[in-house]
Amino acid sequence: MKIAPQQLCGHRGVAAHAPENTLTSIAKVREMGLSWVEVDVQLTQDGVPVVFHDHSLQRCTNGAGALKDTALADLQQLDAGGHFSPKFGYERVPTLMAVLAQAHRDALHINLEIKTYPDSDIPALCRAIFACLSASPISTEKVLVSSFSLEALAIVRDEMPELARAILWETIPDNWRDFRDLATFSIHCNYRHLTQEKAKAVKDSGLALKCYTPNKPVEVEALWGWGVDMMITDDPSKYLAHPY
Repeated sequence: MKIAPQQLCGHRGVAAHAPENTLTSIAKVREMGLSWVEVDVQLTQDGVPVVFHDHSLQRCTNGAGALKDTALADLQQLDAGGHFSPKFGYERVPTLMAVLAQAHRDALHINLEIKTYPDSDIPALCRAIFACLSASPISTEKVLVSSFSLEALAIVRDEMPELARAILWETIPDNWRDFRDLATFSIHCNYRHLTQEKAKAVKDSGLALKCYTPNKPVEVEALWGWGVDMMITDDPSKYLAHPY
């Protein structure tokens, strides 16, 4: 079995090859021949949606403190690439609008994870994302919204129902069907916790099934046979070169 590029999604861009969730990392998705990218979206202190994963700034920038307590102007003074390699020291935390513009230029499908923490203003974050999508040239048909937050997905369902939705689970629970109305496109789960029985149930429901974040193709060889549609991975190149 040969894995095709359309069966892979770049995680936070191509996080194994460039600093995660940056414009350079996202650009590498198309360079590798893929058509899907996954990114995380949060709000700055002044309510601007930006693409960033962590609650705090320390791991991925030379700043400190919480992203939600940082205004956009201050955030964009920070180095968001030097932690990966000094040659990426020019990278900045991108706004969602900039990422959508690049995805549109590169003809990418984009999986927007609504990234929430206990102190997140989930309604404000959702509505800021809606505003960006409405102002962006990207087609909503190329956008998939995912989240661990059932509250966020319910807001998307009620306020922008044309967007495809996916529920993120660490482990798909036995009662996952109780939340079926929140997912119109797919279920996403940690590949380590997927069972063949759960995979069959999801596929039988008519939803797609995607797994995060397997970076060693050999670890998920059996999962393709269970019907998994896509791997969301930091290093898609390993799959494209893997001798299945």
